Amino acid sequence: MSAVDVIVIAAMEEEVAPFLQRATEVSEAIQVGNAVHRTGVINGHHALFVQGGIGLVNAASAATSALLLANKDHSDALPPLVISAGSAGGLGDSVRVGDVVIGTDNINADADARAFGYELGQVPGMPASYPVPDNLVDAIALHPAAQRLVDTVHHGLIVSSYSFVGRERAVVIKGQFDEVLATDMESSAIAQTCHAYKAPFLAIRGISDLCGPASEADFLTHVDDAAERSAEIATAVIGSWIAAGAPRPQAASAAS
Repeated sequence: MSAVDVIVIAAMEEEVAPFLQRATEVSEAIQVGNAVHRTGVINGHHALFVQGGIGLVNAASAATSALLLANKDHSDALPPLVISAGSAGGLGDSVRVGDVVIGTDNINADADARAFGYELGQVPGMPASYPVPDNLVDAIALHPAAQRLVDTVHHGLIVSSYSFVGRERAVVIKGQFDEVLATDMESSAIAQTCHAYKAPFLAIRGISDLCGPASEADFLTHVDDAAERSAEIATAVIGSWIAAGAPRPQAASAAS
């Protein structure tokens, strides 16, 4: 198998399906732990598509298996770009259903070890957050076709939580992280895993609901559309990242 340029991780079948539809040379599915792996070619680049399951632990496990297996036969290959794709709940005042949020920073909203001197959202011994280095941000210029698909593409903070975020939890999160744009249940765990393996990481999430009174119904209605928009933007980003020579982000130092 050729060296993998990019790993795409999505929690649900509905969220990985738009990538498989865009890809060629898609392999048979292989079960690895709780994750499902498929290889393929997207935008002319070799990819590993992973349906990882919902939640932080499933996401971290899926990311670990993907990073260990992606280039096991290519010891000299650099770590691939890892993309957390799929749907998310919108929290930013300007974010609407149908938008896409590209996470230029990622935080675990459930982590709270402030009693021991850590910041809210910081896992002990790990960075307070997982910002995307400037050289990766510079590489994610979007193709016009992708821009036409969505009303707005936002760049900023995505927080992850083990809870599906409704109105009450949304108020708490927005009070704790005033710059937050969106929330999901996987991205910060994948970001933390990528930090450990020195792999570049980016979350690209389509907004399925606005974490309000009808968030559950809105999610079910719009999850397929959100996944489609996530995939369209992610596919454009993959092309621009590779075209830019796949610059490697500097590894962040762990905070203590």
